[in-house]
Amino acid sequence: MEILEFSELDRATGTTGPSSEPSATRHSVVCLHNSADIQEWAASTASADMEAQSTPVHLIATGVAAFEAIALGARRPALVKSLILGDPEVDPALPGYQELLGDVQAPTLVIAAAPTFDTDISKPQSVAGGIKDGVFVIIDNCEVPAHRSRPHSFNEWATSFINIAEGLHAFTRPEEDGNA
Repeated sequence: MEILEFSELDRATGTTGPSSEPSATRHSVVCLHNSADIQEWAASTASADMEAQSTPVHLIATGVAAFEAIALGARRPALVKSLILGDPEVDPALPGYQELLGDVQAPTLVIAAAPTFDTDISKPQSVAGGIKDGVFVIIDNCEVPAHRSRPHSFNEWATSFINIAEGLHAFTRPEEDGNA
């Protein structure tokens, strides 16, 4: 099982902070800088990293990095087995944004932290709703970002979703296993 994680860069420390990674046989962390052009990044850097893998990967992205993962999932679907987006910070007003969501083919889990009962979850909910196989989960009484505030809850959801995506991928691609 291959997993790549995209996280926001902590500007104060220059790192992505402590990782709360799901279990995997291999785990890579790619730090994105806000100065990078999203389209260029999706077309080159991440694609090159992922093409080096022997199979499609599960992408985990949080915060503003979620948009880059969505773009990559839409533009290079053969590289992406699933998307897991934690507390995605997206701008629905961007031109082409809704079409981009509609182009994502991989099963997608959107996890949103909800510190209080009246937390506005409309943006992350709209991400899941805009993707064909989008699933939306709320972690109640959890500060943003969920992967740092409640890493065990985040990891349980992510790991369970990855297992489901693995099963779906095997079921929908029997010719790759010689079962066609």
